[in-house]
Amino acid sequence: MTTPSGQISAQDIKNEFGEHNGMMRMSDYRVSQTIGELTLNIGDGVPSSGAISFDSLRNKRLNIVVDYWRSANANISRQTNGANTMNARHRYENESNRVTVVGGKKSIPSDTSPHRVRIHVNQPLGGAKGGKNVCALRTGSFNPGTSLIVDVGSNGKIYGGGGDGGQGGDVDSSGHAGEDGASGLGIDYNGTTVNVASGGLIRCGFGGGGGGGAGRQNDKGSERTVGGGGGGGGQGFPGGAGGSEGNADHGQGPGTAGDLTEAGEGGGGGNNGNQAYSGAGGEGGGQGEAADNGAGGNHGAGAGGAEGSAIRKAGGVNFTLNNSGSVVGNTNQTGVS
Repeated sequence: MTTPSGQISAQDIKNEFGEHNGMMRMSDYRVSQTIGELTLNIGDGVPSSGAISFDSLRNKRLNIVVDYWRSANANISRQTNGANTMNARHRYENESNRVTVVGGKKSIPSDTSPHRVRIHVNQPLGGAKGGKNVCALRTGSFNPGTSLIVDVGSNGKIYGGGGDGGQGGDVDSSGHAGEDGASGLGIDYNGTTVNVASGGLIRCGFGGGGGGGAGRQNDKGSERTVGGGGGGGGQGFPGGAGGSEGNADHGQGPGTAGDLTEAGEGGGGGNNGNQAYSGAGGEGGGQGEAADNGAGGNHGAGAGGAEGSAIRKAGGVNFTLNNSGSVVGNTNQTGVS
């Protein structure tokens, strides 16, 4: 519950917003506090200056901010820092120094249901590899009734991890498929609002290129074999690793890794005595371009991996997106991990 929309008491106000040293003075609720790129009143619609009364505090919620805006760790990612760090509910419950209760008149509430919780992203956040369901940042599940908002500021970037390139085919085998890219934001809480400011970005990770097929040539009394080239890693943060080349080395190469700004290249195919030829690995996927399949030799090639999603949601969850920045990738897929 928020504060009542009708008759309101001093206790209602203290329950929602707290009090100062055991006292309740209306002037204590005139608050304007800057947190990252947000400037917030103690509750949306509560005056930060001028006249304030009980009426000003009717039907209002306390603002609480979960911090993903400080740039002390400019390279924070799920791959490096772990899934718990990149789950906003876990941070809310376990990292009190990264949670701000606006106005400072109340300790961090264990029950968020009456309040408005804002997950504020204003720095680059990276993801992890592992497939489409793996999200760089998850909201986590808050108490029913919470008003949950993800505010991506002008310096906020949420990147999915790139998929690894597929291994080139070994002797008598096809190239391996590239891995799918991972995803950016995962929404676990029904009714979440996502605001992306101008300059802000939520971007999927892109798939790895497919591995090239192996080559073999047989004639009377001789046999020649050559492994396939490795696929390039997909663009993302972290980027996908390049796939290794197949066995039977005759000039084929591994793929190169992708990174935040571009996809990796596929490794070249091989040539054994101008008789057996293998296929090159496919280029990894990047923004505006899907991952390539590998090329076939005497054996088939691996398929390129698919891109992840910009935003994914848990089953039964709906959200609202207000986008003034950039959202790259699908926003309507279900499955979050």
